[in-house]
Amino acid sequence: MTANSHLHFYVGTYTDAPSNSSGIAHITLNPETGELTRLDDAITLRNPSYLAATKQGVYAFSEVAREEGAALNFISSATSQALPIAGDYPCHLDIKAPYLAVANYGSGNVSVYQLDGNGGPLDAIGELYVEGSGPNKDRQLSPHAHQVTFLKSSNHLAIVDLGTDSVHFFGYSSDADKPAFALDQSIAMPAGSGPRHLVFNQSETTAYVVCELSETLVVLTNSKTGWQVTHQCDLLAETPNGEAASAIRLSTDEKYLYVSCRAQNKISHFNVSGEVPRRLAAYDCGGAFPRDFIISADGKWLLTANQHSNNIASFHRNSETGELAPTGYQCNVDAPVCLVEIAK
Repeated sequence: MTANSHLHFYVGTYTDAPSNSSGIAHITLNPETGELTRLDDAITLRNPSYLAATKQGVYAFSEVAREEGAALNFISSATSQALPIAGDYPCHLDIKAPYLAVANYGSGNVSVYQLDGNGGPLDAIGELYVEGSGPNKDRQLSPHAHQVTFLKSSNHLAIVDLGTDSVHFFGYSSDADKPAFALDQSIAMPAGSGPRHLVFNQSETTAYVVCELSETLVVLTNSKTGWQVTHQCDLLAETPNGEAASAIRLSTDEKYLYVSCRAQNKISHFNVSGEVPRRLAAYDCGGAFPRDFIISADGKWLLTANQHSNNIASFHRNSETGELAPTGYQCNVDAPVCLVEIAK
């Protein structure tokens, strides 16, 4: 087994003290054993808390306030770019050429950029913002955009807003010369739920939303009248609420759904092949505070980024049952908060 046959991942981190991270880490996984190896760091950058890797390059940002230098970064073999972000504490981004969107948690707005033919970001072309608040006085006094996702089947951008208990759908023109984003629909989520991230099924008729504050899973269904809430359930059975649910992933066969619960150090596992999600199990994350996790492209592995224990842990995933089994392997990365697989 050569290093070239290993799976490669980039790890986004927090670099501010007490972390000793320098930016984006690079790790590999042995596909025969699940053993993890840390290589030399890939990119030096302050607080690169979310990443996207494409054939054209790596996109990241510095999660800081705008006056501290919040910026969108694009790194490729040919260039390195940094553009200022007109928002505070960016936390998520998504790409659908010719556009890239960034969710700014602190200021609640979404910054939209146009991309050139090589994937490089040009100037920002719009700022999206929907006013509102929620009942949680500690976390919901104003909008807090936490995720942006471009739909593949239509010209829509979904924005998950933790601060206003909302999921917004903005329509836009496919004509890059006339970029215009307009609000099509806002879905009211359960009050105080604090929606954080969502995933769509492949046909984009169903969306699964993890709600951070209520630690619940909410199902949205699309019909001729638009999107609506059709189901909700707890992420964990008979467990005190820690208000810290985090990442969500759907298996490629659309049978199994996984959600990380940071306060309880668990990965919750659901069967979503039926009419409503059915909770199957909850697995120890192999560390503390699983901010993010990822299912490998081949579906055989799941890696957790455990922010407070400063480690990445690997699990073998049974493709038939969706069950997870710890490999016993882990590697140290300070304050890991995002995982992306990269093609080699």
